[in-house]
Amino acid sequence: MTKTLEELAYTKVSELPLKQARIFEPGDVVSRVLGELEESGRYEAVVTSGDRYGLVTIRDLLNIDQPVQAKLGDYSDGIWRVLSPAAPEDLVIDVARMLTELNVRAIPIVNGGEVAGVVSQVEISNALCEVPELADIPARELMERPVATLDMGSKVAEARRLMLDRGISHVPITESGRLVGVATAGNIVHIFLIPASSATRGDLGGEKVTRFSGAISAVMDARPLAVGPDASALDVARGLKGKEKSACVMLDDRGSVLGIITPRELISILLTLRAEEELPVYIMGLAEKEDFYEGAVAEDKVRRVVMRSLKFHPHITEVSVRIKRQQPTGRRARYQVTARAVSAVEHFNATAEGWDLMATFDDLCEKLDRTLRKAKPQPEASPRRRRPGRR
Repeated sequence: MTKTLEELAYTKVSELPLKQARIFEPGDVVSRVLGELEESGRYEAVVTSGDRYGLVTIRDLLNIDQPVQAKLGDYSDGIWRVLSPAAPEDLVIDVARMLTELNVRAIPIVNGGEVAGVVSQVEISNALCEVPELADIPARELMERPVATLDMGSKVAEARRLMLDRGISHVPITESGRLVGVATAGNIVHIFLIPASSATRGDLGGEKVTRFSGAISAVMDARPLAVGPDASALDVARGLKGKEKSACVMLDDRGSVLGIITPRELISILLTLRAEEELPVYIMGLAEKEDFYEGAVAEDKVRRVVMRSLKFHPHITEVSVRIKRQQPTGRRARYQVTARAVSAVEHFNATAEGWDLMATFDDLCEKLDRTLRKAKPQPEASPRRRRPGRR
């Protein structure tokens, strides 16, 4: 169904054709996850631990050499990443912003404490195929550059290391400066983490992979999606969906690589509709040793809580969060986190304490949400009629 860019942006994410997700736990072995990813054709799988939700991706598995023995592990030291989940009522534009800012390909959808599915860049990119306005957007304005490439004679191990070091999943392969293929993290993982003969359905194993040997030409996609510099964003979106590719390479007239476009670059088009400045959230007291990614997740959680209440408190201009750390000698740190949402006419405070910083932030967000909801403006009561003779 054809939509305008604005109509798609302000559609609830639950209206997209989301896929159901199989849920994994920290104790599950990597081989089981590999089996699910190969069978479903997805790039990521959902992992839960208590009230924490996250994803493990194909690229995360590039660093595994014993999939039968390796486990996903706890969120603090495992191979999966904790994410702030989206809700079914969240708008496509807000989910696109989360995916872009957190630099992740997908986010779990959680409803009532249960995982209802996964929304990824792919689902949003596919929806953009029905937006005719993209025909007026030059694809070259979206492409990522410069692009890390490898020569046809390179080894698989070089491509794997490049992906891990750069945090990428696609590497164009060239010969004499011309594109001849694209190596993907999915190709490498599924070819080299080979199923064991004893593996069952949904469980891929294999012996220890001591090295990723062989030439990259043997595992690359030799028929990559490529466009010229005159292509539109709509051409790219429809090409990715129609040919079931995860990246598009832009070439010059000689076949040399100019840039690369993935669904991540396409969904960034939606963010141009956010004309207003984003609500600033300032987090103070986060030590350098704290994970930057967790800081970004915490900031996003606080912002989303306040944004939901702006219709009741439209004058809120900023939110400040202060972290205080108490750490007696020889003991683990205990955190006290205070949030303050302020405007020229009102302010709202919430405080939470705990041993785990991210769990404390979750508690803080719940308390701040309750505070903002309780303070919803009440409709003015009609003046009471006074009885005759009373003052």
